[in-house]
Amino acid sequence: MKFIRKLTAFVMVLTVLLSMSTTSTLASTKTTQFKDIPSNYWAKKEINELVSKKIISGFSDGTFKPNKNMTRAETAVMIGKALNISIENRPNPNFTDVSTSNSAYPYIAALTEEGVFAKATKFNPNAFLTRSQMAKILVEAFNLKGTSSKTFKDVPKNHWAYSSVQTLVSVGITSGTTSTTFSPNGYVTRAQMAAFVKRTLDYQAVSEILPIANEVLKLVNAERAKVKVPPLKLNMEVAKVAQIKAQDMYDNDYFDHRSPTYGYASEMLKYFGVDFDNVAENAATGQLSAQEVVTDWMNSPGHRSNILDLYGTEIGIGVVQGEKGTFWVQMFIHK
Repeated sequence: MKFIRKLTAFVMVLTVLLSMSTTSTLASTKTTQFKDIPSNYWAKKEINELVSKKIISGFSDGTFKPNKNMTRAETAVMIGKALNISIENRPNPNFTDVSTSNSAYPYIAALTEEGVFAKATKFNPNAFLTRSQMAKILVEAFNLKGTSSKTFKDVPKNHWAYSSVQTLVSVGITSGTTSTTFSPNGYVTRAQMAAFVKRTLDYQAVSEILPIANEVLKLVNAERAKVKVPPLKLNMEVAKVAQIKAQDMYDNDYFDHRSPTYGYASEMLKYFGVDFDNVAENAATGQLSAQEVVTDWMNSPGHRSNILDLYGTEIGIGVVQGEKGTFWVQMFIHK
């Protein structure tokens, strides 16, 4: 089947975004108010999203306790809910310190059977979660892959969590506590864990198309380099939204900047909790490769302008391929 190649370009600046937001029929993501999470708290967005998805919750006194250390039992519940893992008919792992009446038991049993937690005599459910344990758990639970050239002086190659830490860094979930340290024995707070899980879910949402997205990014930055414009950085949150938009076009048989489901790019980013000052969007359909779509975009004045815009700093790339054809989306943002 021969697919028709199409292009469309769109730019939405903040002033227009604000005027259009008032007419949007799309509901905003529910915001949960905790009295100990101020409006400018660094992990507020991540906490709110995980609370809205019932992956984590606050306390009866209206607080979230963001600086409270995570226990291993709490981590099991959080990871299990993030994975939406089945907890039915799981064999008892027979940890001597985890009763079947423990509220975390179903998740501990399920994750142990899946190989996320190692079988041992004790689970240490009330022990605080360390950063090295966090790395191992996330890599095993979400089947993360990747290696990094970055090294930390406190995580040598013979450290038991070395490969997990390297993988976590390679996929952008953490970059360490400093440029040279990871603090593997440091404890993980509730706010930090919310951020780590949110980043992992964002990565998982686009991981299958990352090789193609990275190829597009490489080609785009090569074009920017030709005109001495700084390279764009791949933003995983924006990439998730771009992928959702590409999938939405494919599923609902349309090719337009306005999604009947989510509205315009500005509305989509706002709905999914992405911070930005302005956004531009390129879309295309019918091209069969990254080189082909970038060439077509560069041969179109509007798309070329978006790609080479000095004001853009980050990008998200989405692509869906199937019997209906191939749909491509680029979302450029400035923060």
